[in-house]
Amino acid sequence: MYAGKYTYQDDMTREGMAAVCMENYDPEFRSIAKPNDILVSGFNFGCGSSREQAATALLAKEIPLVVAGSFSNIFVRNGINNALPCLELPRLVERLRTVFPSKIPTRHTGWTLTWDIARSVIKLQEGKNGEVWEEKVGEFSENLQEIIAKGGLVGWIKHELAKAP
Repeated sequence: MYAGKYTYQDDMTREGMAAVCMENYDPEFRSIAKPNDILVSGFNFGCGSSREQAATALLAKEIPLVVAGSFSNIFVRNGINNALPCLELPRLVERLRTVFPSKIPTRHTGWTLTWDIARSVIKLQEGKNGEVWEEKVGEFSENLQEIIAKGGLVGWIKHELAKAP
C-alpha cells in the first residue's frame, strides 16, 4: 500500500503520497483510482502494514472507505485513527470474484455501495441494471463514528480537550 522506501522521507507531500499509493501492488492504481472511489480488496487486507502511512496514503488519494473480506487489526486501528473507515464484507469480495473472474489488479466496476452506518446495513447496486442487495454488517460503534467524524483520533482529542474546563 505504501512502499517502505518512502516511510522515512520527511519531505513527502500529500500529493506525493497519493502518487505512490499502492504502487507495489499496481503501478496503474495512481491513474485508475479517482477521488471518492471505494477501495475493495480481498482477505486479510493490510497484513504487514503496521505503518500509519498505509492508511494516510489512501486518504491522500481521496479514498474515503476500504472494504475487504477481512482486515489485519493494526490496519483497521490505523484507519480509525486517521478517519479511514474499514468495512468487512466477505460477500462482496466473493461476488466480485464471481462476476469478474479475470485478475486485473485495479478496475472500476460501475457498482455503487451505500453504507447506512446508524442501521449497520449496506446496499449494493451491481451496475446500472444489475442485482441490488442489502446486508447487515458489523456495528460501527458510536465512539468510532465520532472519531471518524472528527477527522481521526487527533481531531477527536482536540475536540475533547476543548470541552475540558
